[in-house]
Amino acid sequence: MTTSPPTADSAPDEFLAAALAEHGDPLTGEQYMEQVLLARQAAWIEQHKADATANALTITTVWAPLLPDFVLDADVPHVRLPQSKPKRRPKPRRYRPASYWQDRVDTLDTEMQALSTPIITDRAAAGGAGLGPRRTRRVQKQMDTRLARYTKLQLRHTHAQQMLRAAQAREACRTQG
Repeated sequence: MTTSPPTADSAPDEFLAAALAEHGDPLTGEQYMEQVLLARQAAWIEQHKADATANALTITTVWAPLLPDFVLDADVPHVRLPQSKPKRRPKPRRYRPASYWQDRVDTLDTEMQALSTPIITDRAAAGGAGLGPRRTRRVQKQMDTRLARYTKLQLRHTHAQQMLRAAQAREACRTQG
């Protein structure tokens, strides 16, 4: 009752011959799986059910081997498998030198310095008393816009400083090692 799936040293069977007669040589991977492997698996299941009924056993389910167990070495020349795509090689990371990040930090420093200088140097007028309501609103709107821009630049400045420290550490390791 313990019949194993077809082995590699057995000759090509009727399932492969029928599939080749129907579709021609070579078979595609899908044709091979549908016409040959599934047919071999179904025949194996039927054979085991027949063996079980001959021995007066009641079997409700037959657990068949997986499809790769039915592949024979003699089948390989008759099957055209899809070509695998070459692996995509990732590009190596490109690190910017510390000089780039130093220039970036300096540029952001000057932009932030320009935004941090007050629009009106007269502190009494900056409070709105000496400017009038319209001009006060306009100056306050300008200050709010500058503050929002300064906040965005501050985030970019922090990032540039972190990248500068990392680049300096990389370059220090490269020169020491």
